Amino acid sequence: MGTLEWHDGLNLGVKEIDDQHKELISIINKVLKAFKDGENEKSIDLLLKQLREYTIHHFSSEEKYMEKIDYPDFNEHRQLHRQLKERVKSLQSARFHKEDIEIDQIKALLSKWLIHHILREDYKIAQYAKNAGPQF
Repeated sequence: MGTLEWHDGLNLGVKEIDDQHKELISIINKVLKAFKDGENEKSIDLLLKQLREYTIHHFSSEEKYMEKIDYPDFNEHRQLHRQLKERVKSLQSARFHKEDIEIDQIKALLSKWLIHHILREDYKIAQYAKNAGPQF
């Protein structure tokens, strides 16, 4: 099972957010590795907790940035954040209820979630900031 790799095409040009995206990829890779290696339940659950907590931290930072630059689609983007947090929460819930989850399902969910969000939604923020004036 491969890992998610950061590449320059994912850079938004906002150092704090880019660094947080890199950290999210790192945590997701740890989660995937733990599943692949058959780590114990407690280890995997701790990693999922870490992912959820870091996701909340990142989204909070990103939302503050959007407010700072007066991003016009702020409410819609914040709603996407809520949906993504719910997906991670539902993954934790499925684990808690001992539901069978395939590692490929987890990788697809997490990679699509993160990469799609960065390349589509977060890129819109970067473009808006770039076109609106000086970088913040």
